[in-house]
Amino acid sequence: MKLKRTVFLATFVVTLGLLLGASAAQAANVKWDPNNPTQAIRIENLVIDDELYTVAFTDKETVAADIYDAFPGTFDFEFNPAKDAADAVNEALRGMRTVGAAGSEGTSYYRIGAGSKEVETPGQNVEAVLFWQSDRGVDPTWTTMRTPNVDSYNNGEAMWADFTLEGPAPDPVTIGGTATGLEGRGLVLRNGGDFEPITANGGFTFRTPMTPGDYYNVTVPSQPTDPAQTCSVENGSGPVPSTNVTDVEVTCAEPVFKEVNKVAAEGDTLPDGTVLWDTYTSAGVAINLEGLVAFVGRDDEGTNAVFTQDKKVAAEGDTIGGTGLKTILTQGGVAINLDGLMAFHGDAFDPDAGAGSVAAVFTQDRVIVRVGDTVPDGTVDQILETGNVAINNLNQVAFHGTVEIGEGPETVLAVFTGSDGQDTQVVALMGSALPDGTTVVEIMQLGSVAINDFNVVAFHGLVDDPVIPGNRVRAVFTTERMVAFVGDILEDGTTLQEINEQGGVAINFFGDVAFHGGVKNQSGVRVSAVITQDGVVAKVGDLLPDGSRIEEINGFGGVAINIWGDVVFLGRTDGVKAVFTQNGVVAKVGDNLADGTTLKEITDTGYGGNSVVINPYGTEVVFQGQIDNQDGTPVDAVFVGQAP
Repeated sequence: MKLKRTVFLATFVVTLGLLLGASAAQAANVKWDPNNPTQAIRIENLVIDDELYTVAFTDKETVAADIYDAFPGTFDFEFNPAKDAADAVNEALRGMRTVGAAGSEGTSYYRIGAGSKEVETPGQNVEAVLFWQSDRGVDPTWTTMRTPNVDSYNNGEAMWADFTLEGPAPDPVTIGGTATGLEGRGLVLRNGGDFEPITANGGFTFRTPMTPGDYYNVTVPSQPTDPAQTCSVENGSGPVPSTNVTDVEVTCAEPVFKEVNKVAAEGDTLPDGTVLWDTYTSAGVAINLEGLVAFVGRDDEGTNAVFTQDKKVAAEGDTIGGTGLKTILTQGGVAINLDGLMAFHGDAFDPDAGAGSVAAVFTQDRVIVRVGDTVPDGTVDQILETGNVAINNLNQVAFHGTVEIGEGPETVLAVFTGSDGQDTQVVALMGSALPDGTTVVEIMQLGSVAINDFNVVAFHGLVDDPVIPGNRVRAVFTTERMVAFVGDILEDGTTLQEINEQGGVAINFFGDVAFHGGVKNQSGVRVSAVITQDGVVAKVGDLLPDGSRIEEINGFGGVAINIWGDVVFLGRTDGVKAVFTQNGVVAKVGDNLADGTTLKEITDTGYGGNSVVINPYGTEVVFQGQIDNQDGTPVDAVFVGQAP
């Protein structure tokens, strides 16, 4: 088995982090919006210069004069004591992107300006302010800000931080306990940002002390292997007392296996004798009604190919429908239908250009279309693999491209379907009207594409804003109608705040369309969500029927929907990556799998939003991740689990 340099580097970095522990954590206890666990609303027990503060994030509509006696003038961080407050807040919120007061509108990426008033007695405020939303996220570079006015601080998504001195900071204490029953290797405990490898039974203590009044929460992000075990924690959470915590109990026993199976991993020999040397996670995965899983990889001869768990289906160098397959693109996606027909992007040898090649869309038995082909609507000018590829059970393949129409040089973006070069046609054209009368102003090539068995294709684009003349907003379409647009009121009464085209799009037999976007939660804060035309399927902060809470939704990880309306997506729960449906967790990092292996990673880099899929007529969920091979080296693998 080979050892990938990238895997080795990642393993080295993780191992080094575990050995050294996390950077010295602040004693701060960050309080999150109960409906959005990624947004901070308050910090308690924040230590600044050995003093304890409570920090409240104040609504953006609060006027500066209501908080501060005098509005801040020119900032000079080097000599301003509020710089310490700014640094302390940033450290407490390390890794978190947003802050806000409960009930405020929107969210703010946090950056801090500072005032000039020093704290003298309890109850007075340190003048520091969180201000304006920035697409760049957190900017660690401090600059001198010169005499802004009140409006410039309160515009957009500004957030103020109100500091209240609570008194001297208490002495820090340690968190620890005892591990029993441990036989395997690889057990790691976590408390906040502090990771503690456990190699033997007996006492353990986390390296980073905590301040009384903070909150500790000991979890198991990595279960033991060789032999596999499942370790549970008792007395593992609560307010930090004034004395050392020594009663955390970690008990390891026979493993609890998740109903998830590895179907293929790097190094496996497939039933047809092919050695699977690489799996390309960037190409994503697919599954059909019969449970055949499709993916893109490389064999031990160095040839890129499309595979199922049973065999190598097509490889570079093959002749397909009389055309030579020169290249299989590892970022163009893959799809499979009931007959096992697989669709994928590649380059075809051009018979008119010697050794040259042109972009094309293939199945293993035919060329769907090539650049330069004439279709009923014009000439195919480009094939865009960024939009992924889809296939239905009638062998119709959908993809993105551009087409030259008429005799002029104009080329416009289009969505195509076809079963071969003769039947391929444009089914949606930028600037054209859909059957419902909606004009597709633009088609988003990053938005992926999906097709059902009625040849209805779903895709992303832009539409003229029906509210603000001259404005354009993101929308989700099918080839029959506009499904939803930013600002739309969905069937459940929710207003759609955002559409994320990079999260992909999915459509089922009944025409239900699933996609990623943003909505406001009960506190009025915008959160990530997975959505259909009927409304919100699941959003950040939701408590699912199986008791899992969605801490994060990965808007780049893909989305899929089956005939029953089960929607699958990627995110986080319990601080680790997970695969979800709206009913619960399919799998999460650290799970012991049915074959005795442990899920070490969940991969979310599928191109075009197809990192996770579901059987369109069943409940099998397919995703990619990593397990350890026999020598402990992580390898990429493809998994199948059951939707809860």
